[in-house]
Amino acid sequence: MADVSTPYDLDFDRAAHLLVVRWYRMFSPGDVETYGQEYTRGFVAAQFRSGYRLLMDMTPCDAQPQESLALFAAHMKKIPKASRIGVAATAPLLRGQVRRIMTQPYMRLFESPVDARTWVTA
Repeated sequence: MADVSTPYDLDFDRAAHLLVVRWYRMFSPGDVETYGQEYTRGFVAAQFRSGYRLLMDMTPCDAQPQESLALFAAHMKKIPKASRIGVAATAPLLRGQVRRIMTQPYMRLFESPVDARTWVTA
């Protein structure tokens, strides 16, 4: 479980070339800035490259504020391209945001983090 002051966890699994991201709540603009910096540092430290797999568990969350979404987009442009992205989200508004923003053909949306992980690691 994440530290209550942090809205996310990042787990870089070098052996599987898999990044597991868990979101726990809405992000403020400051949270997004910290997230982007930690995400980038993690990529460098784990020596991740294009072709990694990404699992995002957003099941505890609802939709993110528009201001935060714009900041996420700016940070994610700097990250190498994944080969598969599995996103678990249950909140209807958040699922809509994911569909609208994450348009990669290698992204799939799931109700369950278990189903998302099964697909992303297949």
